[in-house]
Amino acid sequence: MSESNSVSPVTLPHWAARATAHQWQALKHTQHPTWQTQDWFCNAPPDLRETVAASHRRLISAQAALGRAMRGLEQVAELAERALQQCLQRQGLDVDVNACELLRVEQTWRWVGLRYVFSHQRENIVRAALQNFAEDEVFSPQSAIALSKDIHITPITVTGTAPIGMQEPAAQFPIDSERYQVTSLPLTPAAFATLTRALDLGSAYHGHLQVYFDSPAVKAHMLQVFKARLQMAADLAVLRHLISGSARDDLDRLLQGEPLTCWRLSLFGTDLYEVMLIDLGQNGLGVYLPNHEPALRSCKDLAAVHEALAILLLEPAAREAFTGYVAQDQREHFFDLLQQNLDAAGNTPADKPWERALDADLRPARQPIEGDPFSDCYVRHWARMQHEASLLAVPTAQFDASARAQRLATWESRGWDLLNIASFFVPGVGTFMLAVTACQLLGEAFEGYEAWEAGDRHLALEHIESVGINLALLGGFAAAGHALPRLFGKLSGTTLQEVRGSDGTFRLWNQDLAPYRSKEVLPTQLRPNAQGQYLHDGRYFIKMDGHLYEQRLDPSLSRWQIVHPERPDAWQPPLEHNGEGAWRAQHEPLGEWPLVTLVERLGEPFEAFTAEQIQQACDVTGIDADNLRDLHLRGQPAPPLLLDVLQRLRIIAERPSMDVQGAPQWFEQRYSPSMPHDPGVDRLLTTYPRLTPPLARQLLGRLEAAQALTWEQEGTLPARIRQSVEQVHSELPLVRALEGLVQPALANAETERLLFSALEAMSDWQADIRLELRAGNPDGPTLAHTGTGQLIRVIKSSQGYEAFLGERPAPGVVSIDLCRAIEQALPRARRDLLGIEHPDGVHLRRRVMTWVRANRATLAPRLYGQRSQRLVTRGWLRGGKPLEPLPAAPRQTTSLSAAYRRLYPTATDAEFADWLNEGEDEDNLHDMRSPTQRLRDLQARLENLRRDLAQWAAPNSQRPHQRHLAVQPIINAWRRVSCTVLDGGGCLYSLDLSGLGLTHDDLASLPLRDDFHHIEHLTLCGNPALSQLPAVFHQRLPNLTRLLLSDCRFDHLPRLAFGQRLRWLDVDRNRITWDPTDQITLQRYPGLAVLDLSENPLLVAPDLRLHPDIRSLFLSGCSLTELPQGLAQLTEPLAVDLTNNQFVQLPEDFTLPIPVADTLSMESSWLAEPILSQIETYNEIHDVDLLVNEGDYTEFFELAGPHEYSLWRRLPLQYRRDLRALLDDDPFLTYPERARREFWRRLSVIDNAGPDRQALLEQPAERLFELDL
Repeated sequence: MSESNSVSPVTLPHWAARATAHQWQALKHTQHPTWQTQDWFCNAPPDLRETVAASHRRLISAQAALGRAMRGLEQVAELAERALQQCLQRQGLDVDVNACELLRVEQTWRWVGLRYVFSHQRENIVRAALQNFAEDEVFSPQSAIALSKDIHITPITVTGTAPIGMQEPAAQFPIDSERYQVTSLPLTPAAFATLTRALDLGSAYHGHLQVYFDSPAVKAHMLQVFKARLQMAADLAVLRHLISGSARDDLDRLLQGEPLTCWRLSLFGTDLYEVMLIDLGQNGLGVYLPNHEPALRSCKDLAAVHEALAILLLEPAAREAFTGYVAQDQREHFFDLLQQNLDAAGNTPADKPWERALDADLRPARQPIEGDPFSDCYVRHWARMQHEASLLAVPTAQFDASARAQRLATWESRGWDLLNIASFFVPGVGTFMLAVTACQLLGEAFEGYEAWEAGDRHLALEHIESVGINLALLGGFAAAGHALPRLFGKLSGTTLQEVRGSDGTFRLWNQDLAPYRSKEVLPTQLRPNAQGQYLHDGRYFIKMDGHLYEQRLDPSLSRWQIVHPERPDAWQPPLEHNGEGAWRAQHEPLGEWPLVTLVERLGEPFEAFTAEQIQQACDVTGIDADNLRDLHLRGQPAPPLLLDVLQRLRIIAERPSMDVQGAPQWFEQRYSPSMPHDPGVDRLLTTYPRLTPPLARQLLGRLEAAQALTWEQEGTLPARIRQSVEQVHSELPLVRALEGLVQPALANAETERLLFSALEAMSDWQADIRLELRAGNPDGPTLAHTGTGQLIRVIKSSQGYEAFLGERPAPGVVSIDLCRAIEQALPRARRDLLGIEHPDGVHLRRRVMTWVRANRATLAPRLYGQRSQRLVTRGWLRGGKPLEPLPAAPRQTTSLSAAYRRLYPTATDAEFADWLNEGEDEDNLHDMRSPTQRLRDLQARLENLRRDLAQWAAPNSQRPHQRHLAVQPIINAWRRVSCTVLDGGGCLYSLDLSGLGLTHDDLASLPLRDDFHHIEHLTLCGNPALSQLPAVFHQRLPNLTRLLLSDCRFDHLPRLAFGQRLRWLDVDRNRITWDPTDQITLQRYPGLAVLDLSENPLLVAPDLRLHPDIRSLFLSGCSLTELPQGLAQLTEPLAVDLTNNQFVQLPEDFTLPIPVADTLSMESSWLAEPILSQIETYNEIHDVDLLVNEGDYTEFFELAGPHEYSLWRRLPLQYRRDLRALLDDDPFLTYPERARREFWRRLSVIDNAGPDRQALLEQPAERLFELDL
């Protein structure tokens, strides 16, 4: 199945299938204003051009509004077909009226031939019903009502006779006649005529029109169209100098409702509709011809009006346009009179220019308009419609057989078809409804088209025409999918998106938010709430990308939507947000946003920074564009440190030149002014001492009132807030160090440490230089150093940093910039080798930051040791964030693929292609839905899920809950944007409901549908009231492979319906006491590879003999006195953590394979005799360490070889254990590679110390670097 670029199959109006090329051309012409390309317009002053353009926009808007108000107004043929179809169905005839005909057979006596011959007329029964029948209508016996395909007429000849004489036989000769073979419907023509008269389509259509005429909304919008047309004409006339400024002022007063004398105009006694004469005072008469160009001009008097019209009507195009002013049944008579009086030849073809007759007289007459001229035009237009409709659909009471025959003969002579006229009736009456119909047609297919450029509207109509010529309905995706791509390729702007309106119909929208910008002016003192919303006069507003938008909450979906400022019925683009001010429209292309936009759209506080500050802050915090896109996509809060760093960088930018002594005090006063702190802030600063008051206030600002009170009184934070605080507290030292690197005024000791550690690791830094940072003077204490070889020193004093260039009579340059001092300290030859042209610190800072970006993941371990980056979840998961970036920009950017990615934003081209081809799979051959319908079904499922979740999460005053916090994670899981990244690449689709305070009842009532089969990773950690998994919940997740339930209230293992697939089970820090039921449950998970039961009061260890594939086992702090059975059966273990238990003794004949023993950890302060002796004996016999996992020493052995391994084995076991403390202190924290080299050098010295070896080994292992070796 090939993908179509079409998105929205649209039902075209009834008349589109019958519209002629001329009618389509007229429709398109209304959306292509010719004045835009005229020289007189292009060369006009810009202000006048803009005035005209603004008037044109108002006219289009008025026409579109009228089109919407008149939605449902049927064409004559449309109403007739529907009514006749229903009438026949009531008679028991289920046939298509368009496929049925009335066959009228006439029997005529031929005197010449002395016999009857037959002839016929056949017409569609809709056409026959429209023209109605006489009460005594007579049909021959051969006449019939039948399907078109069942009528067969054969021309035949019959024999006629003519008497020649009394004695002679009659002469015979052939006469033309017909033979009929008809399978009639069970409805006679006479009965059909009776039904038609009773149905009275003419009166029915009259009533239909009256409904719209009586509508106040239709009248208001139609008056607006009349006024907008006149205003447009007036602005063009001013631009072309056809009327004066004072005349324009008179017209403005008329448009504003002030009285001004106006007249109707007639020629040859024929009233002209929509034409108006306007009293312009000293400027004479304004002649308003809305269907002509120019539409408005001034004439001195009525004679001048006559002259202008006489000249105008010599041209065929002008005469063609003039037909719109004349009623349909008067046109033939009117134009006959016109040619007789105006055409000198009297018989010039209508499509040729005429030569003016010398005595031309159009006999103009005017009639004053009483009251408002626009209301008069409104009344006259509806009266004209009623009259002209009665010519097509003849009311029974007005039927006249001779008039019917004359009308049909006239139409036939002109090549007109009654059904075509009746199908295009409304736009054909007058001149203004054609443009309104074009807007209606565009409105059926496109949302917000009135804000498009004129050329785009014209192209859109061309596209609809191409469909309408061949199809009555654009109802099937496959049928219409080949025409739409051409449209998409031509329209300016972004790809069209299919949207579903409030009426349930689908339209195409060009994803442009410009028409939705609000013109409301908010009070300057108005501040946004915590969600970034402005509440003003009971209405909600937000700011996005520097523009103001009004929004409204859809309570059924609990989703905010943008409201059109002028059209309440317009499509309301749905919004996504993170609850903290980061708003974006759902359709906005996150993948195309640059870094600056991604940061600025995090909320109003992020809009006040320069691009340079944003880039620096992202470098400092380690956040890149992919992380931010993922954050926006998931609706996650902005990283607290990002805003904090941005604010600090902006403060520094206010005073770029600072000395070291004055900088800290000035900066701290600006960053954190002295003020009393809330009790909650004080408590947080005490609990997490690295935090600053601004950071503490920002973090606590996410608490609700009740949560803030709980924190102040009890010191308890919600799990999600606590995790955020702990993450900030952990990252802060590195962030502050990097701040000082990008902005020297913020440098601290951590910055120095970072810089020297980076230089040591950078491959492009010259290692044969020994760079030292000395305190106070060249011979002062060494604060930091790197490299070996030529000595280069930088001196740190209370004033800043100074490059030591040898003893000089004058002091050197002191700077707060350490990078600058280092560059200045380098000899010129060294600077040249490094490419440093100007020793201002910029080059070195840029190189170090480049290295930092490439090595961000290793910075914290490098500076603060491996324990600074302990994985929150053990085993195969990559710790911390960021996750994998979003997929690369897709190559397939068609409308269908774009719509698919609005549902599944991270979908790749391959995944989309797989979905597209699902319908061809053998298992899906019964599914006959088109890709469009399948996509719509997916959209409907997501909408239903949102609706169900909104109801599920509705506030409950009787039972307060936090369910609303779970809605976004569930939606993210459905849309497949929640993903757990694996160390080896790839990811698992996940559902993360951790830290939300969920209960059993919450999960039992959660309205999950059968749309979560893709979920393999479920996290419910940190829900302390959760004690069991309801079956109705986990049965919706049949493909779970990972289940994380840490910090809940389970007293037994959860029993899953689909346990065969489970590979990872975390139930640590719960209340499980192991019993036989838990052992039985464990047997249901034969494929487990990771099992974590730590910090549960198990008392009895699980039996692992049936689980040899477990690779990571965590039973720390489980109050165990006996080892688990089955340890020896583990085949490929990575970690077996049995620490902090109360084991009494090893089992009899205890032995473990070396791979298992190496991964075992049994350290515990509770261990005593006899087990300690047993362990030591076992270790000596098997040369293993049952207390410590060999993995704890991994950092020592990076780049180590056989010599080091052999040396290590010769060290006493307890000494090896104690060496682990070195990893948590300098120099391993700051210079791990240098420390590792020194570590093995010192151990080698001790190993070769001969008699002194034992004494050295008796020294505390953690003081290895302090020994004089």
